[in-house]
Amino acid sequence: MSGTAQPAPDGITELTEFGARLRELRVWSGVSYRELHRRVVRSRTARGVAEVPAYDTVYRCLQPGRSRLDVELVVDVVRALTGDADECVVLAWRQAYQLACGAASDAAVVNVTDRLPDDLDVFVGRAKALAKLRPVLHGRSRPVVVAVDGMAGVGKTRLIVHLAHQLEGVDQVLAVNMRGYDPRQPAEPGAVLDAFLRVLGVRGAPQSARTARLAQALAGKRSVILLDNAGSAEQVLPLLPGVPGSVVLVTSRRHLELPGAERLQLGPFTPAESDDLLRRSIGSARVSADPATAGRIAVQVGQLPLALALVAGRIDATPTWSLSDHLERLVERGRTLCLDDAVEIALAQSDGSLPDDHRTLLRMLALHPGADFDTSAAAALAGVDEAGTAALLSDLLAGSLLQQRSPGRFEMHDLVRVYAARRGSDEDPASARRAAFTRLADHYRAMAALAMSVYAPYEAEWRPPKTTAAEAPADRDAALAWLETERVNLVACALRAAEQNLADHTADLSWILYRYLDDAGHYTDGEALHAAAARATSGAKRGRALSSLGVVHWRLGRFDAAREVYGESLALASASGNHREHIRALINLGLVLERVGAYTEAYGNYLRSIEIAATIGSHLGTAHALHNVVVLAERLGRYDEAYERVQECLSMLLETGDRVTEGRALNSRAGINLSLGRYDQARADAEAAISIARETANRTGEAYALITLGRALCALGALDPARSRLELALKIAGEVANRDAEALALNESGTVACTAGSAATALERHRAALAISTEVGDPYEQARSHQGCARALVLLGDPATAQAELRQALTIFDRLKTPEANAVATQLAALSA
Repeated sequence: MSGTAQPAPDGITELTEFGARLRELRVWSGVSYRELHRRVVRSRTARGVAEVPAYDTVYRCLQPGRSRLDVELVVDVVRALTGDADECVVLAWRQAYQLACGAASDAAVVNVTDRLPDDLDVFVGRAKALAKLRPVLHGRSRPVVVAVDGMAGVGKTRLIVHLAHQLEGVDQVLAVNMRGYDPRQPAEPGAVLDAFLRVLGVRGAPQSARTARLAQALAGKRSVILLDNAGSAEQVLPLLPGVPGSVVLVTSRRHLELPGAERLQLGPFTPAESDDLLRRSIGSARVSADPATAGRIAVQVGQLPLALALVAGRIDATPTWSLSDHLERLVERGRTLCLDDAVEIALAQSDGSLPDDHRTLLRMLALHPGADFDTSAAAALAGVDEAGTAALLSDLLAGSLLQQRSPGRFEMHDLVRVYAARRGSDEDPASARRAAFTRLADHYRAMAALAMSVYAPYEAEWRPPKTTAAEAPADRDAALAWLETERVNLVACALRAAEQNLADHTADLSWILYRYLDDAGHYTDGEALHAAAARATSGAKRGRALSSLGVVHWRLGRFDAAREVYGESLALASASGNHREHIRALINLGLVLERVGAYTEAYGNYLRSIEIAATIGSHLGTAHALHNVVVLAERLGRYDEAYERVQECLSMLLETGDRVTEGRALNSRAGINLSLGRYDQARADAEAAISIARETANRTGEAYALITLGRALCALGALDPARSRLELALKIAGEVANRDAEALALNESGTVACTAGSAATALERHRAALAISTEVGDPYEQARSHQGCARALVLLGDPATAQAELRQALTIFDRLKTPEANAVATQLAALSA
């Protein structure tokens, strides 16, 4: 079979298709089911994985009609069939499975921070582990990877956090919970990389280049990366930057084969360490009064730090109980529950001693889909006021049942979450759990709408009405800070709401958060959210979600995908009679039609949207449509019409207060003034547009305005300032993943280089622009790239190749019917003479 390409997992969207491709891989490999089972068993045994599947389990994994598969078994099957040690191959199959079963959206929702979790006030024990690892961490002339593995509750996270806090001179921290043992949504490495790069100010890197971009961003820095709770080596490998000065600290419940890593297997506390923890927690006097019983308590919970901390919290809270009373209760709990898991026994001990309201809150908190939460979210889950909830959270924190991630924000250890969820399933009726999650979804929907009313007040007509009496953020910066803090929770809640048949909540959050996610460039989150809303709804709500999803595709240069979803959203908006969504769908479809050169269709869409907006009296809709008419009229050389329209547009925008679009319109007026030879006016408009873009944190708008300013400066002969503005525009375009702006900046940069006499640089820039515009399917920028290449080639003394470039440019400009066609024809004639 070596001459046949092995089946790849690319493009899989359904579980049935995934199963078929997996079966095809087995046939391709020529491996029998018996041999496949033997290979899987050998692999797991060699890696120290305790769970070994039966032959029947492996056989059934590859049979048609499966509605769910064990992803770890799938990964082991792929390893066995391909005989490939390349973890990138394994990762591709894992991601394909997640996409096929709908888990990829959850996996893409990750919560990365740039600060270390708080260290314990007093760190107990682990002297041998610290003695082994400290020299490794402080010898940082090379990349350092430390992998700590051990059973659940053994204190792996506490150890690496303590180690990280002891490092000196750290320039950059990146920390994430990999959720490796979450059966629903282990974090997808590509999403973690994207989140890391965003923290570092790098956006838009394609998945294949993200590891390299991470290494570039961390080069020369002393960095610490915490990858907590990893499930497999393939989940970790793409996140290793491999640059000197970087320290990566990994925790996992299993041994991970990571190249060059310093491995530490962490076991339970020693008796002395357990004794020390108890003395520090409950007082030396109580332990000294009955040291034998204290030792037996530690043994009863397996000397596990998490279990000991929970028991110590219980002991400290009940001073009238003797240590013997506590020991007897622990023994009874273990006998009653028939469990050997010391952590669960300790959890049951701590949970059982709590008042009912505390126990109820703990169970409700397990329903939260995000990584952390604040008091208001906890209050929504519990259905009680915030003041009462704050007191309950403080008690749970004191009892080690919660951890404080940062001031005012809490999280649950994954074992506590699993335990609480199980208790909730046993003790709370499904209706109560559903009501609690619904309250949380109501809370996030209302708070997001409130934040957006401050973030983008001019779009109130596009959002559901305010439904909370909570106080709004003080200003736009405060609103943006809240949205950034809660973004992961908002998206995770929306995705979970879709699974809980709360489609309206998912659709509303998609609608509410669209503007923020688009402005901030959170395209991965936007894609997951809007796609979930489209799947969960029908009619006008599906149309609205599809329109938002189309914007994500358009921003990322996926014009064909954008055109497809825009077409459906337009049909749904028209059928529903929703005029505002009809306007939006017409404008959005017009944008992608314009990019692919269908100018007549795009112009018709814009004019139709203006008619509908005028009918319903929507100045905002009219202004947005007018702005797109301006851009297209200027493209087609209708400068007088473009200038008249842009003035009308700006007047309307001043009434609506939409500063984002006002900045874009000023940039468009700058472009018109350039075409009319008004270079000073163009410069002033572009500088005003840049100021507004920075004021509103509109990075894409800033990139476009910088490009226009670069054009104006070049026209005025200020080549060095023009070059610097275009380089900044190119940097921003890359960060926000806007391929259109990137191609435009490269073409303008090539023009400046050519004007300065740097023909070779100009040719390089124009060819880079051509590659991007060809990739995304933008014919206008392709033609401009060919035209720029021709100019550079003439200076380089290659008129024959320049003529070929000009002929390609002329063919495109003629088809588009843009004014550049005449200029190119003249240039071509001059070269041919």
